[in-house]
Amino acid sequence: MNDYFKQKLTEVTNDSEQLRAYTSTDSTVVIAGPGSGKTTVLTLKVIRLLDDIIAEPRGLACLTYSTESAREFKTRLSKLGLRGRKNVFLGTVHSFCLAEILTPFAKLYPKYEIPNPIRIISEAEKKKLFDSVNPPGGTSITEMDKERTRNIRGISRVALESYEVALQTAISFEEALQKSGFIDFISMVKFSVELIQNESFVRKAIEAKFPWFVIDEYQDLGRPLHEIVLSLLDKSNIKIFAVGDADQSIYDFQGAAPDYLDELSQRDGIKCIRLLNNYRSAQTIVNASEYVLNSRRGYVASGALREYPATMDFIECDAGMDEQYQQTVELVRRFHSEEIPYHEIAILVGKNDEVKALKDQFEKQGIPVYLARQDFRNTESIFWLQSCASWLEDKATASFDEISQKWIGFLSHKQAVANSDDYDLLLRRTLLKVLETSKQYKDNLFEWLMYLLNELDFQNVFDGSERYPDEIKNLKSLIRVAKQTEPVLTIGFIARLGVPDNQVVLSTRHSAKGLEFDVVMMLGMEKDSFPNYYDTTQRRIDEARRLCFVAVSRARKACILLRSKQLPNKYGKWYSKDPSPFWITLKEFHDANGLSTYDAD
Repeated sequence: MNDYFKQKLTEVTNDSEQLRAYTSTDSTVVIAGPGSGKTTVLTLKVIRLLDDIIAEPRGLACLTYSTESAREFKTRLSKLGLRGRKNVFLGTVHSFCLAEILTPFAKLYPKYEIPNPIRIISEAEKKKLFDSVNPPGGTSITEMDKERTRNIRGISRVALESYEVALQTAISFEEALQKSGFIDFISMVKFSVELIQNESFVRKAIEAKFPWFVIDEYQDLGRPLHEIVLSLLDKSNIKIFAVGDADQSIYDFQGAAPDYLDELSQRDGIKCIRLLNNYRSAQTIVNASEYVLNSRRGYVASGALREYPATMDFIECDAGMDEQYQQTVELVRRFHSEEIPYHEIAILVGKNDEVKALKDQFEKQGIPVYLARQDFRNTESIFWLQSCASWLEDKATASFDEISQKWIGFLSHKQAVANSDDYDLLLRRTLLKVLETSKQYKDNLFEWLMYLLNELDFQNVFDGSERYPDEIKNLKSLIRVAKQTEPVLTIGFIARLGVPDNQVVLSTRHSAKGLEFDVVMMLGMEKDSFPNYYDTTQRRIDEARRLCFVAVSRARKACILLRSKQLPNKYGKWYSKDPSPFWITLKEFHDANGLSTYDAD
């Protein structure tokens, strides 16, 4: 038990509800509001289960929303002192389904017609297949995939309205995908749902290996995982420890919905624990975010900033987004002059093209910025490169053993790799030599990447891979960023991927989820901008309200809203714009509570 573990355990012990969650031996749902310390609870829970509850050789499965989340989780567990142990899975739902369900069991059940060998369709080929079944004036891939995700029979009684055109296209697409001999990430999970629902041997094998499932961000994971969980609860002795917050469910376009977490938390035999202490923000920010929801949650500021005199401000611009961008630049300068570090300032907008426009404005003014979402995806190979860069900068921050094991894993997916200690040693020595030699390029990320990718023959490793069909395309996107960014990026950029280096953070509202800052500025607070003009159903309006809750609750000390009185349409014609209903709601809260506004003068 190291000092960091002791510190975190003390924090949990001092919060009665966190402690209840940590010590619970029943299937448990933890409703964790913003800043409630849920990651601390989750990581300590994993260690407690492995050390005190689950006897070896059994382990547990820890499922997260994204590859980034899984990596952050692993980093925290390592810092807490988690020792190496077999039969512990930590990764995304998709990677769990592939590694622990389809790969070992699909071939045993030919009646499900799961392709063997498993081949994952590339994005380009998926687009071609979609175009072949999508009728003229039909739907989008996003809408189709949402219907595919939700169109699953099972135990859940959640009934969500379908979009008929997208549903019919989804049915046709899945038939075509089946005939093609490929799967995608959605069918990967849906096949897994069928095997768990219908095959007792599969459930028993999973239970023997993983008597506990620990699940993060349950509200983001959608119906397929929900049906897996319900089947395991009904038909096995597996226990569930799930953490989430229905108020932070903002991925309807991916098929997620708050209803699934609500259903699980209300299920017989499930202990439901609510974390109401907010250790992030001042009470003013906590109350403002709750006011947006139009529903009392009872969150209490309990951290160092609980009595901090937080500020809110409402800035109206005459016309256009450019004026909002210029105002934002001035605000950043003012906050920075008051010793707020750049990386503690976030600017949230509605669309990615607004992020790029902001980036241009800030770079012209010589203010460093960091994009919360890059032009490349954080895939397994990107994270592997991150580990390599981290190891080169400081060997205490990454494990060469893990780096080499992952590299051998990449090789084995494309080609047969000799299973011998001598061959593994040869691969490790070759990799070590390449990495050590690559140090000469550490001050130029582009040159470092080109050296590494050429020496290790990445093109051959991933080109045509049935497991990583889009990896080369994504690596090219990373290379393009490294080549075009000024000033020249060092390997520190990728070593600290996701961590701004004294840079203002530019993000969409969605991409800001999970982050926190001293100052948050929310742009585009006009009617029909936020919520969007097309958000006409109550379900979509409710999700927009939750998105506003997420955005406001990113702030610790200050929240600034900006809007324009006039905006042009796509044809260039200017129209008067009323304030967003969320602007009106937050201004009402501000005025009713006599709050101060930000005044640098």
